[in-house]
Order: sequence, then structure tokens, then C-alpha cells
Amino acid sequence: MRRGPEDALEKELFREEFPFGPVSRRGILAMGLWALAACTPLVRRQGVPYVRQPERAVKGGRAEFVTAIPHAGLAEVVRVRTYQERPLFLSPLEGAMAPYPLAGLYTLYDPARRGREPDWGGFYAAWHQALAEGETLLVLPRITSPRLEGLLERAQERYPNLRVAHFEAWSLENVYRGAELAFGRRAWPVYAPERAEAVLLLDVDLHEHPAGYLWWAALSSKRLPPMNRIYAVESAPTLLGAMADHRLALKPSGLEAFLLALAQVLGVVPGTPASDYGGFLPALADDLRRGGLVLPGLHLSPGAQALALAVNLALGAPVRYVEPLEAQVATPRAFLEAEGAERLVWAAEGPLPSFQGKAFAALLSLYPREVPWSLPLAHPLEAGGQHRDARGRLWPAQALLKPLWGGKGLEEVLAGLLGEEPPALSPEERQALAEGRPLEEAREAPVALLPGLEGRLPPLREEAPLELTLRPDASLFDGRYRENPYLQELPRPLSRLVWDGALLLGEEEAEALGYLGEVRARERRADPRRPLLRVRAGGKEALLPLWPLHGLPRGSLVAPLSHLFHPEGVAFPAELIPTGRDYPLVSTQYHGYLGAVETVRVLTEAEAAEKEPKEEKRLSFYPPWPVGEHAWAMTVDLSRCLGCGLCILACQVENNIPAVGKEEVRKGREMHWIRVDRYFAEEGVLHQPVMCQHCEKAPCEAVCPVAATGHSDEGLNLMVYNRCVGTKYCSANCPYKARRFNFFPYAEAFVGKGDPRRAKESPLSLLMNPEVTVRSRGVMEKCTYCVQRIELTRAQAAQEGRKIRTGEVVTACQEVCPGKAIHFGDLLDPEDPIQAHRQEGRHYTLLPEANTWPRTTYLAHLKNPNPRLKEPKKEDDHGA
Repeated sequence: MRRGPEDALEKELFREEFPFGPVSRRGILAMGLWALAACTPLVRRQGVPYVRQPERAVKGGRAEFVTAIPHAGLAEVVRVRTYQERPLFLSPLEGAMAPYPLAGLYTLYDPARRGREPDWGGFYAAWHQALAEGETLLVLPRITSPRLEGLLERAQERYPNLRVAHFEAWSLENVYRGAELAFGRRAWPVYAPERAEAVLLLDVDLHEHPAGYLWWAALSSKRLPPMNRIYAVESAPTLLGAMADHRLALKPSGLEAFLLALAQVLGVVPGTPASDYGGFLPALADDLRRGGLVLPGLHLSPGAQALALAVNLALGAPVRYVEPLEAQVATPRAFLEAEGAERLVWAAEGPLPSFQGKAFAALLSLYPREVPWSLPLAHPLEAGGQHRDARGRLWPAQALLKPLWGGKGLEEVLAGLLGEEPPALSPEERQALAEGRPLEEAREAPVALLPGLEGRLPPLREEAPLELTLRPDASLFDGRYRENPYLQELPRPLSRLVWDGALLLGEEEAEALGYLGEVRARERRADPRRPLLRVRAGGKEALLPLWPLHGLPRGSLVAPLSHLFHPEGVAFPAELIPTGRDYPLVSTQYHGYLGAVETVRVLTEAEAAEKEPKEEKRLSFYPPWPVGEHAWAMTVDLSRCLGCGLCILACQVENNIPAVGKEEVRKGREMHWIRVDRYFAEEGVLHQPVMCQHCEKAPCEAVCPVAATGHSDEGLNLMVYNRCVGTKYCSANCPYKARRFNFFPYAEAFVGKGDPRRAKESPLSLLMNPEVTVRSRGVMEKCTYCVQRIELTRAQAAQEGRKIRTGEVVTACQEVCPGKAIHFGDLLDPEDPIQAHRQEGRHYTLLPEANTWPRTTYLAHLKNPNPRLKEPKKEDDHGA
């Protein structure tokens, strides 16, 4: 398990910070003098002018391009913002995107990708010789490009000994096989949740389905009156399930039984349900009949997939079917083929097979490994190509810069094997990229339900005392992103863990095993140690620390696919064996804990309609601030906030926020300017993003002895970094705990891969946004409302002789939010939607008793419960 830096920065930099050794009276005096030097960054950067200025590096060099970035072989279509030809930020072209392309900017500039000078000529010669000697296995990731498929076909025709397999640890195969059971042909369902009045989420989450983030973008548009109704039936708590109006937790084996019972109630298959699940089933069935949709998880068995497809057909659900996204299905079983191959070229992502004892072994990957032939693959922003998206549309991809470390894309690799020139962008592809449209629409697949489905269904999954499901990690997916500190340090949804994976099990199960009391006692002492267990499943085993999580049913376990991979599937009976050892886990859940106060307000649709806007009581001894041209403010609609953390990541990339490592996070020193608080409440799981509230009567401003924190006439709570001397009075006075302090030179250590002295020559310095100051030690920092974007927009408007348009300023967090929960606007603009937000009955401020008059406000979370179902049992608030 990857833990990040081996030691905390204070251990690595002890001698630099405390050169006088153990603290004595002389040391105290010396440290006082050294504190004066803390105002100056350790690393000074100098601007160097161009000798020959690139053609496009004009007017600041800012430009924007459209491209398709593959994640697990499927396209994420994004706008790439560049500065002097350096990609610096990504945003979705339409709908939403996953966090992986945005965090991939770190991978693009990561110096760890640099290995030995690649000898492509020698590699091709050795590959040709291996093909002449016998069968050679080429393992590729999921391929959705017709052009790449054509190259593969030509390569196999020329080299009969070339055998191709496709590997993905998280496969789409069960969906195709389910369609074959239901329709007699393979197809891929494309759902339109925005057109459904009732939606059943069947054990599925955002990051687990290629269209997961698009689903929430669609679903969230109907989480406002008149609302849709969402049901979740799942074996583990998910982010999508957290937004459900009603949730039912079942063991993995119980999910298939529930789906069969639903199909029987709806008349899809004959029979009578064995249970009505406490009234849940008939209430759900009635809602689905009024315009419903079932969204099943990819890991459900082919029989369950077939039932879900048949139910959707019977409901007339908004689903259309297209041809399979991949010509040859990528499965985890290809891993076994690679292990047994005598000659192997591995170009897939995720878990790596053993390369020992092979006659020929080659690895094509982003990062070098100790393999006889280790060649660099190009980053998606360094390579062109074609990729299909989750809706079946074909998108072109373009290279936005030359490969930094001599890497090649898969198309270039296969073209080199054939002795051909790599394919270039065609005029049609260039036109599609310029217009921001797909190169080809999805290929429709007409389907019809074959009679006698009940006779073709395989037996239901057998129940076991402990049932383990291996599911992709929300940050690391199947382990392919473990080299990325942006993702390692992004708190995992619900558990809020960083830098580690854990075995999740319910609190009842943990109590039955005798661990819950010990875990809660350690939690109260802020002891990060958790029991380390040996998990056995399907003939494989792994050591995983235990993390009890509310919402898992009894007998259900979940392990991250990034830490436990099995080549034969993702669901197994399991056995837990205590080891008597502990492992430290770090969660950010209690960092910035606001106490037992009302933070997230929850209303039903009817209550929201009746509620009148509450007039704020504004009393203060402070004089009013002068009013400027604008009055910037932000609202966060908690009905549309999923807690996915994309806002955290976008803020981090945009504002040069470093990752500090596991040990520093354990001490509460994470640097993220936004945190997402998670609450377990009566209504379910609730999330609330908390950033600097930009108070009009900010308690932080009055206590700063050097006026480093000030107030603008447009309502921004400012930080003047070169004045800050690190007294931290502002942080102590902030009731929202939304400020971060640089205890050490985190930025230089981040750029220098742990060594601040190497920051100047590191390629990661190219990742830094030139519009934002890179802060060093001794400086306090926080959310700025992306003030650099405000000023850039102001300058552009002034250049064009106009005022800033309504909605023209978009913050980084707002730009990437899949649910469009965040809105940034101008309170002095009568046309800005923020005016309507502040007049809603569900509008409120966080901690109004503090009387700080925040500019960041919230809209209460809305629920649309079915009156036929009882209220859920009350649960502990703000649980671990």
C-alpha cells in the first residue's frame, strides 16, 4: 500500500529548519531570528525571455483546445487550457468528466516518468526476432478506436505469431453477456436519466461506470422542484446512493434476488416475490411504472444484467442501445494469459503481471519498471488517436505537445512494428476538433426481448457468511493512478481516507468480529492505527487495514481493486484472519470539525415550497465597507452536491496547491482550500463543501498584526502573501476553519519530489499556474474565489471596451462540478441567477450565530421521499 513520502517533511527537513539541534535558550533566540527569514521563499525563480518566441505565444499565450482523453479506454472529452503551449487546466466539454484527466496533468510533467533513453529501434528488432521464434502475446487495454483496430488486424496478418489480448481489471463483459441473454445479441445500453421520474440505482457508483459522472449531471438537473425520486439498492454505500430518497442495503447475493423479485412484480418474468422487503418493493414498483429507469452496476452477473435490461424494456425506460464499445472485450482473464505467455509485450494499465522467466518481456507504460525492455508510452496529451465515449460516439484526440520523455502512443507503436508512418490527423478530424463535435455518432443496435427469459437465466448467486466485492477505488481506480499524489491525497468519498486503501465493512459486522469498540476508542484518542487483517477470497489473499463504515449490510465486505486484484472476477466468498498487527490510516473527516451545530439543512419538496426566505439580521460594530463595481458571492446547492471532490481537485490544480504527504495530513496539515464535510443523518448521507466564506465582517481581518488579510471593495477576503509572517491569528479566529498554513516549504517539496532544493529544475514547475503565486513556508492561504480569473476577465472586458457579462467569471470548482451545485455571481447584477438563489426559502448561511455575514451561502438539501415508506431510523451524526 502506497503511503506517500516515507517520513513527514519536518523529519526530512529537520536539520534545515533547526540547524542548532535540540532547542535550548540559544536555540530559541536563533529560531526567533530565523523566523524573520520565513517571509522569503527558499527558491527564487527568474523569468527568462524567449530567444525565438513560438508562433502562438502571444497575448499571454493563453489558448484552449478540445481533445479526447481515454480513461480505461473510453473517451473523456475535455477542453484543455494552455499557457504558452503548456496544458494547465482541463474542463468538461459537455455534461461532466471524471477526476482522472484533470489529475493526469501531474502525470504529464512528472519527472519520475523519465527512464533510460528509449531505444525504439532496438526494441522493434527484438520484437521482430521474438515473433520469428514463436507465439508472442501483445496485451493491450480496452480499444475503442477503429483506426487502431485496423492497425492490429494488419499486424496480425503480417505476423501470424502475434496474438492479441485485451486486459481491464474492471470489465464491461457482463453487460454484453446480459444483453446476449436478453436480446440474443451483444449491445451497450445508453441511459437518459434526465427523462425518468423515478430511478433505481442498483449497486453502482460514479467512478465505476463510464457514464457515471454524466448520470449525475443528468440526475441533478431534476433534484429541483418538480423533483424526480431516486431509490438505491446496494451492497455498499456509494455517492450516487447517498443522494437517494430511499436506500436499501443488501448483501451482494441479495441484490440478484431483489432484482428477480422486482421483475416478478412488474410481470417481466413469472412468479411471486418471496418478500416485499418491508414495503420497499411495492412502493418502488409503483413509482417505476410511472416512468422509471433501472441503472445496474457493471459488476452484477450477466443474469442480473439481463433482468435489468428486460425491466427497462417493460417500463419503456429512456434507454437506447448501440453496438458494443469495443470490438474485442477487455477482461481480467487476460492477466492469466500474460502470466503463462513465454513471450510478452504488456501495454495495458492497472495491475502488472510477472515478467520473470520469459524468453522475451517488454513493458510499455507511462512509468519505467525493472523489465528487460521498458519503453515509455506517451501521455494522452502527447498522443493523437480516436476513442469512443460512454455513449458510443467516436471522438478524435490530438497531441497538444511533443512527448517529454520520448514516448509513443499505441498507434505509433503498432505503426512502427509495421514499418509505417504513424497516422496523422485527417481533415475531418481537425474539423470535428475545431467544432467540438464527435467524428462519428453511435452505431444503433436494434434489440427486442426474446421470449422465455426466465429459462435462460443462470442460477442466482449463492449466499455466503461473508461476501467480498472488489470495486475500483474512487481515486486510484484499479491502481493505475497510484503514482499521482493529487489522487492519492484526494479524500475518498464517505470514508475520507487519503493515501491508502482499506477493507470496508459495516459497523454491525465489525462489532460482531470484536473490532468496533477498539476502533472507536482509538478514534477518540486520535490514534490512526487500525487492525490489519488477512483477507482470503477466490484462492488469493491480501493484507488490508480495517475501516468500519456505516451503511454496509451485515456480511458484506468491500476491498479496493487497486489493492486486491483477482483475474477471475470481482465477487467472492471471503474469510477474514486477524494478524495481531496494526496499520495507520488517515482520514480527514474530523479536520475542521464545526461541532454539534446545524450545518446541513434538509427539506422535503413540500417544505421548500412553503418556506419563505429568511431575512438576515445584520448587526455589527464594524463600519460598512465601500461598495465597488461588483459584489462577488457564491451559492452551493446541497441538493446537487454529490461530495465527489472534483471541486477540491480543480481548486488544487488551478491554484498551485501542493500535496503534502500522508504524515502531514495525519497532523491536520493538508493544504486543500476546499474540504467536503460528510454527515450521517436521519435523512441519509449528506455532504457540504466548506471553503473560505469571504465574510463581510471577517473575524480574521481584525486580528492580523501585519494587515496580510484584507478586504476588497468587491467583497473578497484577500491574502497578501508577501506580508504574512505566519502568526496564524487569522486561522484561530476563523469559525469555519477554512485556512491553511505552510508549516514547511510544501510547494518546493512538491515540485522537487520531496527535495525543495531541486524545485527549480523539476519539470513539475511547468505544472504551476503562472497567474497564481506559489506560496512558501510561513504563509497562510485559503480560497480566493479564483481572483486571478476575475482579474483576467476584467482585463479582457476592458480591452474590448465593455463591462463583465453576467456569468462570465467562472471559478475552477464551479467549472468542473458535475452536478452544477456551485454558482459564482455578482450581487450587484440584477440578471445574475444568484439573486434568485438568495430569495429561495431554502437559502441559509453557515454558522449564522457567528455574525460574519458570509458571501458564500448554501441552499438546503432537498429530499423527495415516498409517503408510503416509513421514515428511516435515526443514525449517528457526523459518524466516522
